[in-house]
This record gives sequence, structure tokens and C-alpha cells, in this order.
Amino acid sequence: MTTFRYYLGIMTGTSLDGIDVALIREEGERYRYLAHHEQPMPPALRAALHALCQPGDNELHRAAVAAWQHAAASAEAVIALLEKTGLAARDITAIGAHGQTLRHNPDHSPPYTIQLQNPALIAERTGIDTIADFRSRDLAAGGQGAPLAPLFQRGLLGDRPATLVNIGGIANISHISAAACSGYDTGPGNGLMDSWIQHHRGLPYDANGDWARSGNLLPDLLGSFLSDPYFRRAPPKSSGRDSFNLDWLARHLRGDEAPADVQRTLLALTAITITDAIRGANHPGVVYLAGGGAKNRYLVENIEGELVRLGKSCAPCPIPVQALEASGFAWLAAQFVHRRPLDLGATTGGKPRILGALYPA
Repeated sequence: MTTFRYYLGIMTGTSLDGIDVALIREEGERYRYLAHHEQPMPPALRAALHALCQPGDNELHRAAVAAWQHAAASAEAVIALLEKTGLAARDITAIGAHGQTLRHNPDHSPPYTIQLQNPALIAERTGIDTIADFRSRDLAAGGQGAPLAPLFQRGLLGDRPATLVNIGGIANISHISAAACSGYDTGPGNGLMDSWIQHHRGLPYDANGDWARSGNLLPDLLGSFLSDPYFRRAPPKSSGRDSFNLDWLARHLRGDEAPADVQRTLLALTAITITDAIRGANHPGVVYLAGGGAKNRYLVENIEGELVRLGKSCAPCPIPVQALEASGFAWLAAQFVHRRPLDLGATTGGKPRILGALYPA
């Protein structure tokens, strides 16, 4: 008889658009997505997290306060999902909590990755064992610490050949099959576009890509973007907001560009680096788009147009686009509970290790 176990995952991506909590069920060796709750990021917390993504004064104090607030909001989101599904804390085996990435620099000597989190507070307020700090062990074992997505996407979506593109603040690509899985960060996803529209129009994101659609592509600027050495590096590789941010953008601008034209060109950068990765891999199967960028109609149009030329088809992700990463950290929590080493050699380059640390309820 199959024993069911329930796991929750919490994710806030580099886009900082909200706190996502997902519920999955372990059914023997298979995992089934069940439910999702998205809680808006409190505006003051979003502002604090944005500020912490860049060097500043009194960072340790501000980070500690933000970590407490982030964990408190995450616990509220967990409780909201439990109420929505009719489950109790005692029904959940564990929570997988990612935290908020502030820095990710695997190429530094020594390498480091910083996820702002307070998993002890999540465990205390929810009454559920909480697993956190998944990336640092992979770094210690020689990996990039990211992306972790390909393995859990295979675990959740099955072994059918597919390519999954997750477009968050940074975009990553996963190639999944019965034989293997691989993946890496392709470069900017929504992050630069979000930062640019916030800077010029005070909006959190470019809804449907409408502002980008109103602009004109600047070929010389796009060429300057694409000259960044990151795009020529072979995988495994990973990136973050500390590499692709407004300071990075400013180094490529003359200063007289129309803001809408820059937004259009940033969108092209995201679309081109994603489709170049798909073309280069020549992986069989359907292409799934997930993450907040899958809601950007103009970005999706640009990606789909190139996929048609490649003879590829694009399909809706079987798991809701905003729930995929949170579901993945629920899956990672399950792997920790079973003490399963994860072979990330084809994605991060790390040695097989058990990822995560336990904060008991």
C-alpha cells in the first residue's frame, strides 16, 4: 500500500513579486502537485530586499530585520495554504524554504551564495519541520549552487523528453529525459526589465510587455549586451542580480536612449539568450515556459516566434507557472527527509550530496 506524504515549498524569486507556497504529495516514488498560494510581497519588505541586493550601509542589521519579516510573511502564506486545502500542520512532513537570494557568486574565490532566511522562525510559527539552505552544500561540493531546477523538474514532471524554461528574475533552462537531465542559467529573465520600469515609471513590472512593445529595438545596444562574457561561457554556469542589474545596464548605455527602446531591447536580450540555449541543445520534446516571464505576452510572442523557426512547439506547463519553483523546493525537502544525495554534476557541476539543513518544529 502506497503511503502518502505531504510537503510544502516556499519560494520568493529574484523578481520579488510575491511569496509562493506550493503543496505536493509523495506517492511512493512519484510526486503530484496539488495546490498553490501566492501572497503579495509586502511593499516595505520588497523595498528592503531590493536595497539589500546592492552594497549599502548597516547591511547586517537591515538583513537580519528583513530576514525576520520575510520568514514571518512566509509563515503567514503557509498557514493560508493550509486553510485553503483543509490540511493541518500535523499533516505536513516538512517545508522546503528557499529564502531570498541577495548574492550569488560561485566564481569568486572562495565561492559564496547568500539566501536571506530565518527558517527557525518559519518552523516556530507553522509547527512544521523546515528544511533550508539547499545551495551552500552544493557550492561546498564544487558546484555552482544553481540551478537546482532540472532535477526537481524531472522529479515533478516525469521522464518524457522536454525543455523547461523558467523565467524569473534570472532565466534558467532544463533539458529533461528518462536518461538524464541538465540545465543552467541563460542570463537575465525579468529582473532587468523589472528594474528598468521601476526606475522610470515606478511600476513593479511591465504588464504583458506593453511598454517594451511600444519601443524600438536598438541593435547596437543589443550587441553590446550580448558581448558580456557570461553568454559565451559553457555550462555549468549560474548567475544572479549581482551580475545583471542597473549598474551593469548603465555600463552599456550612452545615455540618450529612449527608455521604452531600452525596455524593448532588454526583452530581446532575454528572448534571444533563451532561444539560443534551446537551439544549441537541440533537445527533443516540447518546450514549457514557466515563471513570471511566462505571463509577459510580448516576451512569449518573441520566444514562440523563434521556436516556430526551430521547428519546436511550446505548451503550457503542467504545473501552474507561478507554482513550479515552490513545488521544486517541496520536492527538495522530500529528498532531504529521505537523505537522498542528489547528482547535480550535469547542472551545477557539484558532487552528489544531500542538500539542506533541518530546523525542527
